[in-house]
Amino acid sequence: MKRGYDPEAVDKHISTLMQVIKSYKEKDNAIKNAIISAQVAADNMLKNARLQAEDHKNQINQELEKIRQEVERQRMRLHAFQDVYTGLVRKYLTTLEDNDMADLHNRLDDIDRLIVRLIDTDVVPVSGNDNYATLGFSDDD
Repeated sequence: MKRGYDPEAVDKHISTLMQVIKSYKEKDNAIKNAIISAQVAADNMLKNARLQAEDHKNQINQELEKIRQEVERQRMRLHAFQDVYTGLVRKYLTTLEDNDMADLHNRLDDIDRLIVRLIDTDVVPVSGNDNYATLGFSDDD
């Protein structure tokens, strides 16, 4: 036996330590690769999510623009309707003044009196001015 360390045992121990270190390096590399792969996957997922969000945002903006255009079209139709309605109201308000209404009421009263006379006298005018004149009316009325 020699004094000191057995060179074979030392070499064997060094060899075992080298295998352990190599194993740790392999595990370390595997962990680093897994972290890098996870980071790349996360970056890709984030990029895809941003692209999808941007696409959805653009679609929503397009739909909102269509709705806004439809609202504006309806607003224009409403203004056109209001103009027509206001025009009709103004036309009939200005043409049917009090004198016109009194005139219409007088004509209806005349017609009513004519009907009463016809019923009372048993005279039915056939045509011409003579029959109306006998009842007190002329064609000018």
